[in-house]
Amino acid sequence: MIISSFFVCFVAEKREHIMKTKLKTIITVLLLLSNITFAQSFKFVAMSDSRGSDNGVNTPVLSALTKHMLENNPDVKFVVFAGDMVNGHRNDPGRTKRELLHWKEVMAPVYNHPNIVWPGIWPLVGNHEIRHREDEDNFRDVFQDVYMNGPKEQKGLSYSFDFGNSHFCIMNTDAWYYGDIEDTTDDRPDWHQIKYIDWVENDLKSARERGMKHIFTFSHEMPFPIGGHLHDGLPNLGRNFKGKMDSTRQYYLDRRDAFWNLMQEYEADAHICGHEHTYGRQEVNGVYQILNGSSGAPLYNFNPRPETDTTIGWHEMTYEEAVPYYEMLEYSHGPGKNSQRSENFVGHKAFNYSVYEVTDDKVVVKTYGAFSKDGTNTELGTEIELIDEFVMEK
Repeated sequence: MIISSFFVCFVAEKREHIMKTKLKTIITVLLLLSNITFAQSFKFVAMSDSRGSDNGVNTPVLSALTKHMLENNPDVKFVVFAGDMVNGHRNDPGRTKRELLHWKEVMAPVYNHPNIVWPGIWPLVGNHEIRHREDEDNFRDVFQDVYMNGPKEQKGLSYSFDFGNSHFCIMNTDAWYYGDIEDTTDDRPDWHQIKYIDWVENDLKSARERGMKHIFTFSHEMPFPIGGHLHDGLPNLGRNFKGKMDSTRQYYLDRRDAFWNLMQEYEADAHICGHEHTYGRQEVNGVYQILNGSSGAPLYNFNPRPETDTTIGWHEMTYEEAVPYYEMLEYSHGPGKNSQRSENFVGHKAFNYSVYEVTDDKVVVKTYGAFSKDGTNTELGTEIELIDEFVMEK
């Protein structure tokens, strides 16, 4: 009787194992078929910087943009959000976590949309999410549905994935330096750099070896500042730069250049980022930088020009103050010039999001935006409409 019972249990377990194996096979085939479908054409959206006064979020602007996006582009598959979702807090990591949870509530229409695929939103940290030594772990706790395939120290903060015919590389530019892990006084923000260049190189190389048609990279901070953050970003020349380089400035600039060289070497389509609260695109040595920089954060002016030497924020500067930065960063500047890295720069001081329609041989980028209400840089003053459209061809 005991042997018979054992045999029955064994047969039952064997059948269950076979059924599970068949189910996994079916799911795998369905995913592959879905992937083949997506490879023909798919859309994703890029957004960034939604911090504001409603529990850390500019809810009216962010909600309006996401509502417009879902109503006018219901076939979008996912959103990449390039950091600074919330204000964060320097001394209260619990508050930062609560703000992030509130942000997810505001973005519920995206997460719950029937055409959005897992995980719905691929998040990045910005400098406002990483202001305390506990913030990295809190971010991982709030956003658990990402791949853990990044550098060991940045699991869940830097990662990558394939979708259809494209590869997506998410890079943390706003890490935390812990120093002596037991000494809470020996730590600080470690912003304005991609710390693991080797990981990025191996990731992009592997994507090309797998035959990915397109490569998109993402970070919060931008390689080529366009307005408001001329003093930092990945070049990170610092405040009050007068044209004299030191070892620290050279370190950051060299790392920026090393990253952009990889973008050229592996023929990436675009680097998509935030940090500066505006919209701007430009092609630098054959690769696009696209800055989808405000989903509600206070709008910035562009880099100052002699003809429009105005400032609105404490971090912006006059044209005269900006000239040493332009000279070091090889920006086109002077009368009639645009004070940007490339002459083909196109920008709009607007709240915005971009839809990227990917096919085998090209990417059509459509940017929708709204301009601010007179007298404010945080409130919508116009309807959301198409403000830019261009094509990236392989």
